[in-house]
Amino acid sequence: MTTKILCVADGTITPSMMSDMLVLEKLGAEVTIVEDTDMATIADVTDRMGLIERDGIDAAPRCPALVDSCADADIIVVHVASINREVIEKAKNLKLAAVLRGGIENADTAALAERGIPLINAPWRSANAVADFTVGMMIAENKNIARSHKLLMDGVWCKKYSNQSHIRDMRKCTVGLVGVGNIGSRVAKRLVGFESRVITYDPYASAEQVAAMGIEPVDSLEDLLSQSDFVSLHMRISDATHHMMNADTLALMKPTAYLINTARADLVDEDALASALANHQ
Repeated sequence: MTTKILCVADGTITPSMMSDMLVLEKLGAEVTIVEDTDMATIADVTDRMGLIERDGIDAAPRCPALVDSCADADIIVVHVASINREVIEKAKNLKLAAVLRGGIENADTAALAERGIPLINAPWRSANAVADFTVGMMIAENKNIARSHKLLMDGVWCKKYSNQSHIRDMRKCTVGLVGVGNIGSRVAKRLVGFESRVITYDPYASAEQVAAMGIEPVDSLEDLLSQSDFVSLHMRISDATHHMMNADTLALMKPTAYLINTARADLVDEDALASALANHQ
């Protein structure tokens, strides 16, 4: 029996990129590639990601090309197009769903579970790039790199910054990583190279895993926040992590600490963060 694979391209994973899946036809599969034309650009794709993360999969528009083509698909592969309940119910032969990104917010996990259909994703896809960016943000803020550039472009020669009293080498900083999965572990590896003291709170990582990274576990988020010069978030969004950085937890941070969030926006209560910044907390 031929395995029918339906792939949905968009403005980031383009049809030409998705065409790499055609190699599976050498193994006897039948590969069909359609395109979600509502997400023709990278901006469209990132806007859709944000919509789904904020408001859930049901807030996203249906993908007509996916709905119209999924009836006999054995496998559905998407990037950001929604594998929603409508698609799952229509795809009577569906045996596997795949999302080509770290997050799985654009798949209805409950509806898939009801049918016993496994869902796979690509958790390492952007891990190195995000880890690089995370450490870059730490250095840029600590050393005022972007701030200095902006002032120089404005014709201003600044010799004293608001963080002047606590500009430090990274080797003298304690960095707290909230989560050391695919991205957090790579951030840890980079920071160990800077000779930073790296601590972590991750209830899903074993003591052996943390020890292998050469970093220190702490017993609670509260411990991490009170000790860290940088707090870097690397958790998935869930009921347990939604607004984990709120008025109470932000109040535990050092007044001189930096909060770096290269994970999901809703980990942080933005109103509470704005208040903490406005009050110089």
